[in-house]
Amino acid sequence: MSQSHAAVIEQPNPQQHGQPHRIHRRWLAVAGVVILTLAVVGAIVLAHYWPFSRERVTGALQDDFHGQVTFTRFRTTIFPHPGCVAEGAALIHAGAPADSPPFASAQKLVMRAHYWDFLLRPGYISHISVEGLQIHIPPRGSMPADQSHQSPSSTRVGEVVANNALLEIARKTAAPLRFEIHSLTLNSVSRKDGFNYDVVFLNAIPPGEIRSRGHFGPWNTGDPGQTPVSGTYKFEHAYLGVFDGIYGLLTAHDTFNGTLAQVEAHGTVDIPDFKVSRAARSVPIDTKYESFIDALNGDVRLERVESTIVKTKILARGSVAGTPGHPGKVTSLDLNTSRGRIQDILRIFIKEPRSPITGIISFRAHATVPPEGRPFEQEVVLVGDFGIDEGHFTKPKTQQEVDNLSERARGKKVEDKDRQNDNADDEDSTRAIADLKGHVVLRNGVATLTNISFSVPGAVAYLHGTFNLLNQQIDFHGVLQTDAEFSKVGGGGIKSFFLKPFDAIFKKEPKGAEIPIRLTGTYSHPQPGLEITGGKKDEKKDEKKR
Repeated sequence: MSQSHAAVIEQPNPQQHGQPHRIHRRWLAVAGVVILTLAVVGAIVLAHYWPFSRERVTGALQDDFHGQVTFTRFRTTIFPHPGCVAEGAALIHAGAPADSPPFASAQKLVMRAHYWDFLLRPGYISHISVEGLQIHIPPRGSMPADQSHQSPSSTRVGEVVANNALLEIARKTAAPLRFEIHSLTLNSVSRKDGFNYDVVFLNAIPPGEIRSRGHFGPWNTGDPGQTPVSGTYKFEHAYLGVFDGIYGLLTAHDTFNGTLAQVEAHGTVDIPDFKVSRAARSVPIDTKYESFIDALNGDVRLERVESTIVKTKILARGSVAGTPGHPGKVTSLDLNTSRGRIQDILRIFIKEPRSPITGIISFRAHATVPPEGRPFEQEVVLVGDFGIDEGHFTKPKTQQEVDNLSERARGKKVEDKDRQNDNADDEDSTRAIADLKGHVVLRNGVATLTNISFSVPGAVAYLHGTFNLLNQQIDFHGVLQTDAEFSKVGGGGIKSFFLKPFDAIFKKEPKGAEIPIRLTGTYSHPQPGLEITGGKKDEKKDEKKR
């Protein structure tokens, strides 16, 4: 009986065995209802605050860029990431001319975020890509100023990518400037903190590739000029041949920092083959500079520019700036050099492969290049004073004539050519032109020189005249003062006998002669001679006119 009773006790109760399963199913059902309820509530809330609806995206862009935004097609993406795809996007600014293109347009605009950002980082978009972006900026002054003072957008974007884009800046009196943007990436974009950027684009004028990295912003709505900017850029293979009258490839490196109204820049410019079109040879130019740039209007103040032309160092300061009411920008520079080489300077302009004169040059000048569109040698205006020492002519015939002049000026007989060649190693066989100095005004391709003076042993010359850079014509007049009398300057011998009566006419006190001279012809074929149209009297008249 006890065994039967034990058997009865050990037998399981079916109702007790099924109870845990019913409780587990009940909790699952409750959890499912809660999750479904939360999902429905979340969907309702998400639908109400969904940032990627057509209306919200349109409104956000219009608030940020102060214009009318339209799309030809728009769709929302939910999986795997929340976002949207907009096609045929266009932004039209209020007040834009009726026939002008949209300020900005894009073939496709893709936005992507993460669901957890809705809770952890509201207003954050992880990625935006723009395909076929085009930005058209109208001519300056053609649109009313933006008077809106809305609160800055709270939207933040992790990355913006806009490759193969186009920036076009219209001009009132010239063809628009086109900047082909090969790649553009913006990181950590926000109105509050600005953004980092990395851009590679083809510059408009002069054409060449520019790569720049740095930080921009935040944008100062009240005073855009105070918007901070910093970074570096490289400008490579810039073709200067687009400017009439010059050629060469330019490479520049720069670092900059400041605000849009005053960007402080330090950099270098290298032009290994700079050439004026009429010149026979190119020249290497290396430059280091410190400048301040107004990025709002493109004006540049050159604080210090140190250029090396071949082996001659030139210091400059000045500006490249616009003039109110006039198109283009005027380049204005103060130049000076000390103990440079005259052959390096002349190499920029002369048509011959070799400089006509060598020597040590010092000068101070002011140069202006107006934006007239003429060739460089016709546009540039230069006013300055110069001095050359230890000058020698590179053409043997010209230098020989200078040596002969020195001999005659001292009353010595000029030796025959063979004798001169035998004495080529003598100390006085090739005489340097000493203390050559004067004042020059270069305008419209013609250099007008005044107060020119130079000396060789036994003679001092005073000249004035013009040199035409375009056709190489020379026209100089002046006087030559010699230690010897006029008859002896003629060469001695029988000539001196016939020239003796003229000594009184050309007499210089207390001794020697003062002879009116001229130098005409061309640079390649100069024609020296006596000035027989009035001599010193005409010289004084010309000086009064000047």
